[in-house]
Amino acid sequence: MNGSQPATDLTTVLAGDHRRLDRLCTELELGQGSPENRKDLADHLIAEVVRHAVAEESFVDGEGDLAEADGLMRELEGVGPQETRFERLLGGLIRAVRRHVREEGPEAVRQVRLTCSPERRAELGKEVMAARDDAATLPHPDLSDRMPQADQLWPGPGFVDRARAALRHAAGSPG
Repeated sequence: MNGSQPATDLTTVLAGDHRRLDRLCTELELGQGSPENRKDLADHLIAEVVRHAVAEESFVDGEGDLAEADGLMRELEGVGPQETRFERLLGGLIRAVRRHVREEGPEAVRQVRLTCSPERRAELGKEVMAARDDAATLPHPDLSDRMPQADQLWPGPGFVDRARAALRHAAGSPG
């Protein structure tokens, strides 16, 4: 082995999340595409932030910059791309995500590396990846009897809560 962490090591999973979030922020900062495309990309960023937050919050103390991001995501989910506040809210979300990726994120990865054995990190990384895979197919527990399964993780009002609940449910955590 070349000394690198296995792909399922939790630190590798979290660091990969940070790189993916950084790339999405860069793509949004370029400001290209129609307003509808930017809204789709913003929704994708929101989904990735929620996925990352659920994975990280289980193993790292404090929410830090992601708490600010959470509030901005909730505001953004109900704002159309043509509204003047869309770009302002999106800019705030990008700044919050960047702070996390550059300041808090590396510390979170370091914390996990210091507190967990390589075997435990591999086990936790597999659990996080499995929960993410399962969440895409699980209904939100509060909506399963009222909404078609295909629509339950569709972006829109309540998206942040639905995504977070689905990921937590898939991981076996209480809602």
